[in-house]
Amino acid sequence: MFNQVALVDVMGGLGNQIFQLNFANYLENKGFKVFINLSWFNSDIFEDGTTKRNLQLNPSDFELETATDLILERFLRFENLLNIKLINKFSTPILKKTYNLHSGHFFDEEETKKYNRFSGYWQNDKYLQGQKDYILNSLSKISYFRDNLNEPNQKTLIHIRKTDYIKLGEELSETFYNDAINEIVREDTDLEYDIFTDEKNPSLDSNLYKNAENVNINSGENPIVTISKMMNYKNYIIANSTFSLLPAFLSYSKDSIVVYPDPWFKYTEFKPPVDHDWKIIKNN
Repeated sequence: MFNQVALVDVMGGLGNQIFQLNFANYLENKGFKVFINLSWFNSDIFEDGTTKRNLQLNPSDFELETATDLILERFLRFENLLNIKLINKFSTPILKKTYNLHSGHFFDEEETKKYNRFSGYWQNDKYLQGQKDYILNSLSKISYFRDNLNEPNQKTLIHIRKTDYIKLGEELSETFYNDAINEIVREDTDLEYDIFTDEKNPSLDSNLYKNAENVNINSGENPIVTISKMMNYKNYIIANSTFSLLPAFLSYSKDSIVVYPDPWFKYTEFKPPVDHDWKIIKNN
């Protein structure tokens, strides 16, 4: 029998959804009875300016159980009790022994209770360790992923993310990409690369784009299709985005070179879940 119950919120884009479902599997392996909360996708208004995303994954493909309305109501009651000021001083001590809300990218396993809600992104290398086969096997159950999977090749993938990152001031410079290419050329003098970008009208006259073998411009393509096309490259130059971090994590081998920016974000402190063998290029 399970001694602890976990409700894991799934939210955000495809990369975040994969991290959250992977984290739910981590909890299940730790002995939690896990339920997946998909209610975030029912909302159309986000006060913090969060971009509306669509649910791309079915928890059952990851061998996880979606929470019923009854389960969601039980957790909602816990949170409502914590917000009722009149009885708060009486209910809080009991609730603290029964229920806890965890958020962020990491949680203290000593602070778990009988009922636990996990509302975060859980992008931490601890939860990725030993999970590569689980994630790949789960994604392979999805026809969009399976049918568009890229064949193994000897090329390098470069991911360029702009759009929302330009507004946030977090886009990577062309200097970063040129330095990253030079890093790989030191070990792979016959470098050939493809570019994947979310820019609708990239500057194809720049040397970065002119020297690419192929340029994949994401213009409304299903993100599962795109991420499957990003699989099985030999080397990766990733943007500060889980959308390229995950294909790199799932594809790289001992012969691969994966390059990532440091700091990951200029204006938000965040340690990305990268492998210790991956190479750093300064993000100035």
